[in-house]
Amino acid sequence: MLLAFQVCFFTSIGLIIISFLLGSIFDIIGLDGFDLDFHLFGNTLLIPASPILLEAFFLVFGGIGWILLDINLNFPKFVILLLSCIAGIFVSLSVHKLVLAPLKKAQNTSAPNIEDLVGLKATVTESIYSDGFGEIRYVINGNSFTSPAKSTNGGQIKAGKDVAICWIEDYVFYVASLDDIGTQI
Repeated sequence: MLLAFQVCFFTSIGLIIISFLLGSIFDIIGLDGFDLDFHLFGNTLLIPASPILLEAFFLVFGGIGWILLDINLNFPKFVILLLSCIAGIFVSLSVHKLVLAPLKKAQNTSAPNIEDLVGLKATVTESIYSDGFGEIRYVINGNSFTSPAKSTNGGQIKAGKDVAICWIEDYVFYVASLDDIGTQI
């Protein structure tokens, strides 16, 4: 039984190192990690069985089992196995709830689509000069972003004015002053 716990422990350490190295390489070439999320009727169903969670489970399972066998508490083997499983499940669920779920949520809300930005109200932070560029600040999904901007009519818009985003072309936001539009968004 000691050998099984040691194999789980050292194998999971090796897999964590390999995952870290391959994850960095895959990030460079743009491949995402393994994901078991399902989208059903507009709801996301998360199955908490990612490689990170499995590695965490086997690391804690093997480590706790090894420690309990090593300190010789005269527990029956099924109690050691049960305590190791409980500790592994607890740590895996904690990592999922406290680390992976918030990171997944932040990743899904950080980059808005262009379609979501058109028609959005923004504020000019750096004046937009005639036939020139300036900068706008807008808030979407609770996150604040700044982007280069140009007036749709080629006119000047001073800093602090509210504008509406009309379209986006080559990462430049074309905006119109709400005073010129005559309506509030």
